[in-house]
Amino acid sequence: MNKGTGSLVEVEDLNVHFPIRHGVVISRYIGDVRAVDGVSFDIKRGETLGLVGESGCGKTTTGRAILRLVEPTSGRILFEGNDIAQMPRKDLRRMRRRMQMVFQDPYSSLNPRQNVANIVAEPLRVHGIAEGREAEKRVRELLEVVGLPKDSQNRYPHEFSGGQRQRIGLARSLALNPDLIVADEPVSALDVSIQAQIINLLEELQDTFDLTYLFIAHDLAVVRHISDRVAVMYLGKIMEIAPSAHLYERPLHPYTKALLSAVPIPDPKVERTRERILLRGDLPSSVDPPGGCRFHTRCPWAQRERCPDEVPELRVLDSGHLGACHYAEDIEAGRITTRTLDDAVVVAS
Repeated sequence: MNKGTGSLVEVEDLNVHFPIRHGVVISRYIGDVRAVDGVSFDIKRGETLGLVGESGCGKTTTGRAILRLVEPTSGRILFEGNDIAQMPRKDLRRMRRRMQMVFQDPYSSLNPRQNVANIVAEPLRVHGIAEGREAEKRVRELLEVVGLPKDSQNRYPHEFSGGQRQRIGLARSLALNPDLIVADEPVSALDVSIQAQIINLLEELQDTFDLTYLFIAHDLAVVRHISDRVAVMYLGKIMEIAPSAHLYERPLHPYTKALLSAVPIPDPKVERTRERILLRGDLPSSVDPPGGCRFHTRCPWAQRERCPDEVPELRVLDSGHLGACHYAEDIEAGRITTRTLDDAVVVAS
């Protein structure tokens, strides 16, 4: 599999805003939920891009917008140069054969009234690819690929464990031989031991079928294991993008540092000595997000001069990371102390 031989997906200034209306008889527009607000990144062919951030930051909405399961408000979503965001429905239907999704909840994402054979074969029928014995043969092949026994096809979802149901979802997503799979927290509802099995299966399937993944998760340990690069998201915006190993060894954005400081390390000596970064306050509302840098209201390194008023661009930092922080280099070099915004001080180098 050739990783990094060009971008399969390019997202440019993507916005997804949900209008808020008040009133029953007369519906009055009063604002927007800015779930995704100016997001840009790319996914190389054959790689796994991890998308992480705390709950409510817009990860799932971003993944769904890439597949047009939710409609983008503005921006471009290029799949091999074709703008999905502006694509007519009839063309989008053909394009969707190459893009599939694995959902978070293996219990609600499968139709309880259909047996496994019908669930896995449904994409083949919908797109007119196979029916009858040909579809049955394809289903048997897919179930074998994801590690389910042959007698699974005549059983119903309630007869399977959570991990087995997620394997059924994977088999369904592979039915059309897609290029891109958006995996929306595919292991968060599973036991830890089962999580490892599904992650290993995802890696095997990627090698076998030359897949590209957008892997959405909040578990940083899982993301580190499976991802080639990681994008960190906060309140609808991308804060940092970097190769997985580099991000975990040397995070440069304050929010990334705070996230990683909360991940326990199975070494008592290291755990006792490392710095813990405690964020003050709650996640602001995406209806009325803070001005300037979205993270400045909780950032231990925020500075009065720029952070509350000036929006930081996602730029290339000294290390090659992409980061959206005015002072990333100064924080890394220790030239800014960890003070609150009210008494922030720049330390002379």
